[in-house]
Amino acid sequence: MKNCSIIVSILNWNTAAMTATCVASVLAMRQGPDVDLQVVVIDNGSAETDWMTLKQLVTDPAVKLIRQPDNLGFAGGHNVAIRMALEQDAGFIWLVNSDSLLEQETLMQLLDLMRSDPACGSVSPVVTALHNENAIDFCGAQHDWPALDSVRAGSVAQARAMEAANGKEMWLAGTVVMFRMQALRAVGLLNEKLFAYFEDDDIGVRLIKAGWSNRMAFESRARHAQPNVKERPAHYFYLMNRNALLFYLAHTPVQFRRLIHYRLLDRAVFTANRLRRKGKNDLAHACLLGAMDGLRGHGGRPDLARQPALWLRVLCKVLLLKQYRLILKVEP
Repeated sequence: MKNCSIIVSILNWNTAAMTATCVASVLAMRQGPDVDLQVVVIDNGSAETDWMTLKQLVTDPAVKLIRQPDNLGFAGGHNVAIRMALEQDAGFIWLVNSDSLLEQETLMQLLDLMRSDPACGSVSPVVTALHNENAIDFCGAQHDWPALDSVRAGSVAQARAMEAANGKEMWLAGTVVMFRMQALRAVGLLNEKLFAYFEDDDIGVRLIKAGWSNRMAFESRARHAQPNVKERPAHYFYLMNRNALLFYLAHTPVQFRRLIHYRLLDRAVFTANRLRRKGKNDLAHACLLGAMDGLRGHGGRPDLARQPALWLRVLCKVLLLKQYRLILKVEP
């Protein structure tokens, strides 16, 4: 292989046309003379019709298509490519969302930062909205351990200030993040127990604990389609609530763990009660299932065809008495 070998990993899940557009933007980027770029598209259990469309749209010999019969989630899907990078002794793995578009200089800007800082384990461009380059989607974040929360910078200026004040605590969203393979050899792959959501928080914290830094390339840009937050499916609420418990129970420093189980459970129940008040009982049900599995330490693919434990359903009604005024206050 050449001096700088990079594998780009793109997951496809029933978005063949969008994935093909993303691949085209990757192939159009400027590459240095010492760069060996391999693009891998992993079909994550899409419908057969979408897989066939993907094969018709992505025909460049520089792109490797891999069909997975089942949806392995964000973590499991990208781990297919990460294992390839380990086997091939690649220098970097770049995870790119299929609904992202990259600018011509993005690749070389990320590599320049990686080369200038050997302690940098992961790097991300500033991510803007797909149809509005002035709207920031992601430009850096840190965990607020006392609040069991994450603080995302709202502007590049704020992100620069966060990094300057405490750069060792920065973590990066998984939208278009590049990892140094040396760092992943030290900390391991993405956490497949999480399936999707919080796997970027998790790998970021593991890198920090191992002495690596997570940095933003503030001059670099990528664009990302914005999800319709009014139409989140049930599995989203399940995974967000379950994985919040799994993540914070695993990584919160000891000095901030007082009543941690109760605080995380109270938050999940609050979300469930808000959804139930809006008549979205299926989403509330998913929240409670997620909280139950998170407390039990269960991970993997979502299974929503169950009932939350009786004690949790009772607790939900009991806590509603305490939460009702706050729910009314935050309702739009």
